[in-house]
Amino acid sequence: SNILERAVDWIFSHLDDLECMDVSEGGRSAAESEGGRDPPPGPHVRDGPGKYELFAFISHMGTSTMCGHYVCHIKKDQQWVIFNDQKVCASEKPPKDMGYLYFYRRVAE
Repeated sequence: SNILERAVDWIFSHLDDLECMDVSEGGRSAAESEGGRDPPPGPHVRDGPGKYELFAFISHMGTSTMCGHYVCHIKKDQQWVIFNDQKVCASEKPPKDMGYLYFYRRVAE
């Protein structure tokens, strides 16, 4: 009864339906939003620029979610470091596309 695994299965089995959906802000479809009114304004960030950088990510190493383990890559002093159980070392080519969970921080422009 792995909820995450069931959710991922549902997403991949309904990709065609998801691609056809045209959702605007507020959860309404674009067709529902168009009632002769202008669309609502987008979100505004009042406390600084809306620019972010990736500083860490967690990825899974193993053949499935039922076996293997998770590792963490963290960017420190502009260099990626991998944390793998008790071993910590530099990561030459961090697998950013294999991340399970990503961490961003806001940066000044």
